[in-house]
Amino acid sequence: MKMILVFFLSGFWISNIDGCNKNGNNIDENYQKKEEKLFATLLAMLMVLSLAGCAKNEEPVADNNTEEVTEPADATGVYTVYNMTGAKLTELYLYEAGSADKGTNYAADGIKNGKKIELTYDGKEDTVLVLEFNYDGGETQTFETLHIEEAPITLKSVVAAAGASVIAFEVPKGTGKYTVTNATGAEVTELYMYPTGAEDKGENYAEGGLADGASAEIVYEGEYGVDYILEFANADSEARNYPTLHIEEAPIKLLSVDEAAGASNISFKG
Repeated sequence: MKMILVFFLSGFWISNIDGCNKNGNNIDENYQKKEEKLFATLLAMLMVLSLAGCAKNEEPVADNNTEEVTEPADATGVYTVYNMTGAKLTELYLYEAGSADKGTNYAADGIKNGKKIELTYDGKEDTVLVLEFNYDGGETQTFETLHIEEAPITLKSVVAAAGASVIAFEVPKGTGKYTVTNATGAEVTELYMYPTGAEDKGENYAEGGLADGASAEIVYEGEYGVDYILEFANADSEARNYPTLHIEEAPIKLLSVDEAAGASNISFKG
């Protein structure tokens, strides 16, 4: 429509000039200049209206660069916690940072030094947890930036932490020392200590025979919280064992079949 109007005005102006020529009238120069200015003004107005119409017809361009917000996925933290404070653990909490509710005290019944407990926590991938603990004769200690993961955790005493981190992400290691006395009533020919599930039993601490009433010293480097098997046998009997020995310092008495009477094959007495 705008283009038709432009053509019409152009034709009108030209026709007007031609008409004057045909009538034999000379076009006054001033009049001609006025008409040119009028035509230029009308043409400029039409161009402005045309641009305004185009601007109204433009559709907004969709923003395809908008990033989608993804919610953190569900996740479960699994922690094997080792008490290496040197005393019985009396308080152990695992809770979300900022929470006023600490939840369950996992050490309510007490956890002996050198023992372990497994904790789990269901949260999100970005959940931050607080691990809080205390022990006999100690003071409350916290680790405030625990993440959802699977990890071993060693709890330290105040002295061992010495102003640094109160925990270590590792399985603690130590030396077990055992004075083993043969009280089976016969010579012991086999005596082993090894981790549960190991195929290699290692050293025979009764090599050459351990007489009834005699003792042998076992020194074993291992990991705390791991179950070790103490296995022994007489020359004329089948092997027997104690399946849950831990890294510690303790006296051990090997019992006869009759004395054990279907219960434990050893006694923690000198």
